[in-house]
Amino acid sequence: MSGTVDETGAQGDPERLLSLLPAHVSARDEQSGGALRALLSVIAGELGVLERELAGLYDGWFVETCGEEPLSHLAELIGLTEPLPDLGEEHGWRTVVAHTVSYRRRKGTVAVLEQVAREVTGWQARAVEYFRLLAATAHVNHVRLDRPAVASLRGANRLDHTGGPHLYSRRPVAPHDFERGALDPLMRTAEARGIASGRGRYGIFRLGVFLFTLRSHPVGDANAPGLWSQARPDGPGRWTFDALGRPAPLFAAVPRTEATREQAAGEPDLPVPLRARSLHALLEAARHGELDARQLPLGVRIGPNAPPLPPERLRVCGLEPLARGDEDQACVDPVTGRLMLFRGRAPLKTAEVFVRYHYGALAEIGAGTYDRSEGFHRALEADGYGGEGIVRRIDIGPGGTRSPAADVVRAREALAGLPPGATLVVAIGDNASRAEDLLFSIPEGVRLVLVAASPPRWEPEAGSPGRSADAACVPAGLHPHLCGSIVVTGGQGSSLVLDGIVVEGDVTVRAGSLTRLVLSQCTVTGRVTRTADAPHGNCGARRLELVRSMVRAVDWPEGVQDIAISDSIVDAGPARPAITAPGAYLTVRASTVRGTLRIRTLDASDTVFDGLLRVEDRQEGGLSHCYVSPESLTPRRFRCAPASQEHSLVAPVYASEEPGSPLYLALARNCPDAIREGGEGGTEMGAYHHLHQPLRLAAVRQHLASYMPAELEAGIIWS
Repeated sequence: MSGTVDETGAQGDPERLLSLLPAHVSARDEQSGGALRALLSVIAGELGVLERELAGLYDGWFVETCGEEPLSHLAELIGLTEPLPDLGEEHGWRTVVAHTVSYRRRKGTVAVLEQVAREVTGWQARAVEYFRLLAATAHVNHVRLDRPAVASLRGANRLDHTGGPHLYSRRPVAPHDFERGALDPLMRTAEARGIASGRGRYGIFRLGVFLFTLRSHPVGDANAPGLWSQARPDGPGRWTFDALGRPAPLFAAVPRTEATREQAAGEPDLPVPLRARSLHALLEAARHGELDARQLPLGVRIGPNAPPLPPERLRVCGLEPLARGDEDQACVDPVTGRLMLFRGRAPLKTAEVFVRYHYGALAEIGAGTYDRSEGFHRALEADGYGGEGIVRRIDIGPGGTRSPAADVVRAREALAGLPPGATLVVAIGDNASRAEDLLFSIPEGVRLVLVAASPPRWEPEAGSPGRSADAACVPAGLHPHLCGSIVVTGGQGSSLVLDGIVVEGDVTVRAGSLTRLVLSQCTVTGRVTRTADAPHGNCGARRLELVRSMVRAVDWPEGVQDIAISDSIVDAGPARPAITAPGAYLTVRASTVRGTLRIRTLDASDTVFDGLLRVEDRQEGGLSHCYVSPESLTPRRFRCAPASQEHSLVAPVYASEEPGSPLYLALARNCPDAIREGGEGGTEMGAYHHLHQPLRLAAVRQHLASYMPAELEAGIIWS
């Protein structure tokens, strides 16, 4: 019997079995009516099932190919009984089971501790042996020059890692220390407090494992000048790398970490902000030919068609003077993400500047250059559009004009010619900033999809029925910026889907019959609203959906029937209206709403409502595992915080409230446990609920215990 699966046998095709019989038997069966063929058809189906089972037995011997049930048995054989939280395909239970035996052979080493923490949590990690950082008093008979009790001021590069505010920034980006002392090389005296509590670190039996929760994402490609982003003017002669003009730290490109790495993680392996001295070291290496200029974490071009400035013309603020000569040069501050331009030594007041850089983020919320394929498919499903007609695509960029007038005309002409049931995909394929309002009129029964995406890798053949909307583009690697508002008018049964767009303005629905409006993985600095002049009963979208987006406010006085918000941030500021829709039914899942809320009915879970709630119909809906501000009027609650009026002082504490910070509205380490671990399943409340950070920390504490050296006390420190 063959050990491979025969697809024809699995489908009940008897031809393979008939071919094994003598020819006269097959001929006799055909003459008698095919009774034997019918019998062999049933046998072939069962044979296919048996062959698949036999093939599965062989695959079950290997952790890479076995199914979920054999995987649990393999885990039990090596002593792993507690499963991990679902962290995606790259990090999970299968990876830990596959590497456990090799880790146990090297248990007790710093490299293994880092690898185990990285496999369990999915975050980059660094282990620090604090007993090696204890200051030793010098003795004439036993000189210890490697552990001086006094810090040397000659190595300024070492002092950058000691924590506190950065040396070259007048204004800190956020009140948060990203490194938490993980790279601090200075010696300290012994501390009496324990490291397990997170307060004392330096001691003879102390070892700390630092977890870096941020990820570095690139904007622009060194090999594709048309995909560079446009810098934002920040005053005469100053620009910001961020398209919205926010002070945001720049990050270095973090290489993919190999599971078999034997050396301890250093600064180049960790997703930490780019320091001024580390940037200077990279530029010096590029200036001496030791590093390709395309491998630098940032680049600057003055003019849309100009070449990138060479490393000799990129200077670091506060560390080196301007270069000699009359050529253009840029002075970069990586701490705040700002730059200044000079022509020779004279400031360059006005210019069109294009940049590439890396930014840091805790989660994939809002517009970004990460792969948004899964979220884009989720947005199309949330749209609920029932049209099964043709799908057309219009590409904008790269290298196109930064004025969208011509592209909008093309989209309008394409929309006007579509029949009901069709979909038009407008794919923005660059990172340019466009400074005009976008106005669309969607015909009856048509869906418009405006997405940051590049063309697909394949095209349908001529005469084929076409493709689905989620296969018409590749939503990854792009971060376009619209410096204006999006205004839409829709006919009966029409819908609009926005994905991956940065909108520096409002998203407005005019009077009409637009049925659905979906914002997926977008950043909107303004409001999602409708025009005030819309007549009663004809006032825009009936359903509004926010999926992993950041918006300032939702203002819909009347007309919308359903509002659904999931994994999103709505930040209007303290005591300001965040969501105003007195006639709508609001559903919120795992989001952070900062500001007041006025709604008809509310159904929410795992959400932080940092503001007063006013729900008109409190007999319907409910709140589960949410934080609700005191004195709010809500429907019934289940395991919400604060639990009673006696605990009314419980309030969320954020790591940063600056929109440009990588930890924007993330819960801080000192946030009350009722909020930080009060979500369903012991996870945190708010927009970062899907990260399962408390579950990751609990899992790494459990799995690291068996790899710790004897008598050492471990402390888990996370940023």
